[in-house]
Amino acid sequence: MVTVLDTERLDPAHRRPDEVAERLQAVLVSRIRFPDPRRPASARLDSWDLAGVPVLRLALAGEVALDRSRRDIGADAVPTVSFAVQERGVALHEQFGRQRVVPRGSLAATEVASPYGYRWTGPGVCRAVQVPVGRLGLPVDVVRRALPRIHRSSLHGLVRVHLQQVTRDAELLSAEPTVPSIAAATVDLVRTLLASAGAAGRSVDEVLQETLLTQVRAYVHQHLGEPDLDVGRIAAAHAVSVRQLYRLCAAAGFSLEQWIIDQRLEGARRDLLDVAHRHRPIAVVARRWGFTDPSYFSRRFRQAFGSPPRDWRQAAPPASGTPAWWSGAGEP
Repeated sequence: MVTVLDTERLDPAHRRPDEVAERLQAVLVSRIRFPDPRRPASARLDSWDLAGVPVLRLALAGEVALDRSRRDIGADAVPTVSFAVQERGVALHEQFGRQRVVPRGSLAATEVASPYGYRWTGPGVCRAVQVPVGRLGLPVDVVRRALPRIHRSSLHGLVRVHLQQVTRDAELLSAEPTVPSIAAATVDLVRTLLASAGAAGRSVDEVLQETLLTQVRAYVHQHLGEPDLDVGRIAAAHAVSVRQLYRLCAAAGFSLEQWIIDQRLEGARRDLLDVAHRHRPIAVVARRWGFTDPSYFSRRFRQAFGSPPRDWRQAAPPASGTPAWWSGAGEP
């Protein structure tokens, strides 16, 4: 556990609400507002890391408001869902045009790259698990559509109990050798909850299939440079059979093997055009993108772009960086 802030450990001169709010805001994405600027603030923020899944416990006293306006959200804000369990006190949660009272033991889910408000009266404590939308593998619009509806899902009670236990026992769980499995199960559960709530006329299976395809694409991009990346490994990483994976990609209208090769060739072409990589032998560039056989790489490169890698590099303009016409590696 890391105690990020505990006002009980601060000199009274440093407990002014504006100073405490500034300290909290340096860690949290929320803007913190204490009601009385003259009264010393009382706050404590603890955090745990469960194999890359952050767990926070925030205790605040007074009529405290946590919010984020559209003006507060920068263009680089990372869409992240905070699943908060109200441990003490009663809160009011607002987002996407809806308000909901959050009594003790209830669950509130917030997408923190969108405007929101969360406030309570008197002493209050909430515990939260934070999961980036990119790790969920769900489209952002599905997540945002789902959040106001999660309480209607038949999975809500199961996920709420799981998050209550995970956030309550974070100290013990963080020391368990099985914590990566606990983190993976947590992400899987909240993903399924959001998929079920955000289906909007489609079956949950359809949304989960779309989610799986998003996860597969992200996994491929992450491991493109590894020569052993193949369909079998990708299927195993996502707990599906090779046949299921082939069927999923066929339904989306693309060949997974060919797409992997295309992504690797595009990455190699970009490196050959970049002056920062001009000193690297072509074989090194090829290996960087998962090609271990220089002859095979040269042949596939010629087939894709009409000339061998050496001619392509020699014909490239001397300017550094990516040329203006570069559109990046396409998604199927």
